[in-house]
Amino acid sequence: MKDPVCKDEVKTTMYKYTYKGVTYYFCSPMCMAEFKKNPEKYISK
Repeated sequence: MKDPVCKDEVKTTMYKYTYKGVTYYFCSPMCMAEFKKNPEKYISK
């Protein structure tokens, strides 16, 4: 699976965040924090 912010491959499920019932996985806490600021920017339509 790919990180929605930096597009890198996620190798661990340590960083995850659920938004509107969907769980997103991140490669780092920095990417997760960036996503939380504006999730709609990173969600594919």
